[in-house]
Amino acid sequence: MSDTLNDLTDSKPNAASSVLDRAIAAATEALLARQRPDGHWVFELEADATIPAEYVLLRHYLGEPVDAALEAKIAVYLRRIQGAHGGWPLFRDGDLDVSATVKAYFALKMIGDSVDADHMRRAREALHARGGAERATKRQRQRLDDGEPECVIAFAAGVAVENTK
Repeated sequence: MSDTLNDLTDSKPNAASSVLDRAIAAATEALLARQRPDGHWVFELEADATIPAEYVLLRHYLGEPVDAALEAKIAVYLRRIQGAHGGWPLFRDGDLDVSATVKAYFALKMIGDSVDADHMRRAREALHARGGAERATKRQRQRLDDGEPECVIAFAAGVAVENTK
């Protein structure tokens, strides 16, 4: 352990600080064990649903040629990371995030997924149960209202309707 870490953990121990000290030491050892000889670390970087969904939405908005093979891979990824709650979280096994769910749903719809597909129905039900698309973040609602690349999405009668103004 580094001298700084030792200085932080060498104070008089009590039960709480001992548990914390052991957790810090274990985390430090785990990270150091994964460090490469030249000093760097390598970890998998995985985006939440918003990045690939926004990519699809932006390309469609800009009228760029559809890359069907890439969109098929994005659709598989979005379907795979859909939560048991029916929506999409901002991190693995997280709670449904309304804004992420709106984006993922609409991207899958633009890719060609049927609104009658089970995963799409579950997403709609999950959104409706949480108050609908109007519960998205203020920035997301502004984008929807302004017709930005995500387009305008209205959830009415259980069907997503898009309008690019």
